[in-house]
Amino acid sequence: MSIEMEADQDAGLEAALDAIEARVDARQSPKNLAPELRELVERIGADSPLRPRALRLRGIVSNRLKDPKKALAYLHQARQVAITHDNLAEIVKAAREIAVVHAWRGEDRHAALALLHTVAFAYLANDHAAIASALGDAGRIELEAQRFEEAARLFRLVANKDPQTLPPRELFRVRVNLCQAMNRLGVYAEVLKYTAPLLADLAAHSLEKKQRLVFLTHLEEARAHAGLRNHEAAAASLARARELLPEDQNEFDHDEAKEAEAELKLAREDWTAIEDLKRLAKRYTDPSLTVRAANLRIVAARVLFRTGQAIEAGILLGEALREAIKAGLPDLAQRIRKEMLEGDGAKHLDTMLKEKAVIEAIGGEWSIERQLIRVELLGEGGGGKVYRAIDLRDGQEVAVKEVSFAAHDSEKRKQIIETVRNEYAVAVTLPETPSIAKVRGLLSDPGGTLYIVQDLVKGSSLGKLYAPEPQPAKLLPFLIDVADALAVLHASHVVHRDLKPDNVMIRKARPRDQAVLIDFGIAFVDGHEDTLKRYGTPRYIAPEQAKGDKVEPSADIYALGQMIAEIWVGEGRKGVIPKPLGAIVEQMLARDAGKRPPLDAVKAALISCCAPSKS
Repeated sequence: MSIEMEADQDAGLEAALDAIEARVDARQSPKNLAPELRELVERIGADSPLRPRALRLRGIVSNRLKDPKKALAYLHQARQVAITHDNLAEIVKAAREIAVVHAWRGEDRHAALALLHTVAFAYLANDHAAIASALGDAGRIELEAQRFEEAARLFRLVANKDPQTLPPRELFRVRVNLCQAMNRLGVYAEVLKYTAPLLADLAAHSLEKKQRLVFLTHLEEARAHAGLRNHEAAAASLARARELLPEDQNEFDHDEAKEAEAELKLAREDWTAIEDLKRLAKRYTDPSLTVRAANLRIVAARVLFRTGQAIEAGILLGEALREAIKAGLPDLAQRIRKEMLEGDGAKHLDTMLKEKAVIEAIGGEWSIERQLIRVELLGEGGGGKVYRAIDLRDGQEVAVKEVSFAAHDSEKRKQIIETVRNEYAVAVTLPETPSIAKVRGLLSDPGGTLYIVQDLVKGSSLGKLYAPEPQPAKLLPFLIDVADALAVLHASHVVHRDLKPDNVMIRKARPRDQAVLIDFGIAFVDGHEDTLKRYGTPRYIAPEQAKGDKVEPSADIYALGQMIAEIWVGEGRKGVIPKPLGAIVEQMLARDAGKRPPLDAVKAALISCCAPSKS
C-alpha cells in the first residue's frame, strides 16, 4: 500500500473516531455504539497512534454498559499504548476515565490514585482544562464518599478560579455538583442563591443535552426549599423537575426524582419515605449501582435510628454491608461499618453488637493494618491494651485502645459493649474542645476485637504528678482545666463517672501545658439506659453512684473534690487545705449530692487559691 493510501486510510479512521467520540460525548445509547466501536478497533492496527483513543472510547462505552471490569481492561490498555506513543493528551484522558470507573464503584483510593496520574500528566502537557476537569472528578469522588465539605471546596475551586478553561458542559456540571454538596452540608439558603443564576445561565446557553442539567438543578432547588421547611416551594421545584423526565420509565432520571421525593417526605416527617427508599435500594441491583443503593439504605437507617427502630436500622445497614462485600468494594464496606459504629449507630451499639456474628460481619475482610500502624504499647489494663499508632489516612499519631471479646464470658462481653457504646455516645454528643480527647474512629477485625481510635495526648497523666509529693502551684492550674472540661460535659448532659488523676492527661502546649480528660467508658449520657451502675474507682466514686442510684453532674464534682483534697491530705499527708478552697472542698465531698457546689464556684475557688497571695 502506498504512503498516500495509508494516509487516506488513517484520515478515514480518524474521522470515524471523531464521529463516535462526538456521539459518546452526547451520551448516545452505548448499546448502539458498542458494535461500531468493536469493528473500528479491529480496523486500527496495534501500532497505530489512533489505537489509544479507540481503546479509551471502548472503555467508556463498556462502563456505561455496566461492565466495569471490561472497561478498566480497555482503559488500562489505552493508557499503556498512549505511553508507548508518548501521547500525553491520551494518557491524561485514559487516566481520568479510569478514575471515573473506580468512582462509580465506590473505590475511593483507586480513583484518587488515577486522578493523581491525570493531574501529573496534564501538568506535563500544560493542559489546564484537563487539570480543572480532574479536580471536578475529585470533587465527585468526595461527594460519592459523603465527604461533603471537601467536595464543596473542590467544586468552588474549579468553578471560581479559572472557569474559562473548562468546556461549558463541564462547568455547568461542576456548578450543579456544588449545589448537591451544599445541600448535604445543610446550607440551604446558599444553595438557592446558586440555583437561580444557574437556571438562568442554562436557559441562555445553547448547550446540547442540557435538559438533564436543568433537571438536576431543579432537584437541588427542591431539596434546598425542603431543608428550609418551605414545603410548597419544594413541591413546585420537584414538579418542574418531573416535567423534564424522559418518556422511558426505565431511564435513571426517574429513580433520581423518586429519591428526591422521598427526601422531601422525610423533611415533612412523613416516615412512609423509609419504605420508598428501601424499594429504590432494591431496584439498584446492578453492581455499578451498589454505592447508590448503600447510600439510600444509610439514609433510611439514620431515620430508623432517630425514631427508635435500631434493630430495623441494623438490618438495613447489614444488607448494605453484604452487598458491598459481595461487589468487592472494601472502601464502601468500611464506610458502612463506620455508619454502624460511629454514626447514629454509635448510640445503639448495645443493639448492634449483641452477637459475635455481627462483630465478625462488621470486621469482614477489612484489616486494621490497612488504616493503622501500631508503633508501641503504651499501657495495659482491665479495659484492654492501649497502643501508640500512625493513622494512615492522614499520618497523625493516635492512641488505639484494643478491646477483645474472645477471652470473656457473656456478662463481661456485655459490660465491654456498654463501655464501648458509652465512649461513642459521648463522642457523638460532645462538641470539639481541646480539654477532651477526641475520638477519631472505631475499627474491628473478624476475630471480634474492637479498636477505639482517639487523639494521642503526649505527656504523662495527672496521677504521676501527685507522687511522691504533690505541688499545689503545679497541680491547681490543671484542675481548673478539668473543671472547664466538666463544664463542657455537663452542658452536653454527660457525666464522666470515672474522674480521677489517671484519667487526666497533661498535653504539652504553649503558653502552658494543658489537662485533657480521657476515658469515657462508664460515662452516663442523659436519656440513655444506664447499664453500668455502681461502676467506678472506689476512692473517687460518689456515694449515690456506689449505691446504684441515678447519677447527676454532682458525682463528677465529688470526684474532683477528692482530687483536690489529695494534694494536701492524700496518702497520709497532714496538710491543711487553704481557705476558701477548703470550705468548697468540704461541700464538694458532701454525701448529699444536692449540697455540693456548682462548678463555677469550684473554679472560682481554684483560681483564688492560685493567686500569688494565696499560694
